[in-house]
Amino acid sequence: MFGLPTTTVVIIFGIPALWVVYTLVFVFLSRRWGAEDAAGGAPGPLTDGPGGPTGTGGLGHGTGDRS
Repeated sequence: MFGLPTTTVVIIFGIPALWVVYTLVFVFLSRRWGAEDAAGGAPGPLTDGPGGPTGTGGLGHGTGDRS
């Protein structure tokens, strides 16, 4: 194509094509992630849990213990 070697054409068009396929698969597989999170997934670093924003775990924070 355009007088370029086959390997060059495969690299120039193949890598972006694979990237598009990868992105489409990712979007397809991740389309329901928000629904899973809303259904009560595992607590993350920004949720209620030990050491979280409203948690009381870890190094005596919020317990009045200064030892």
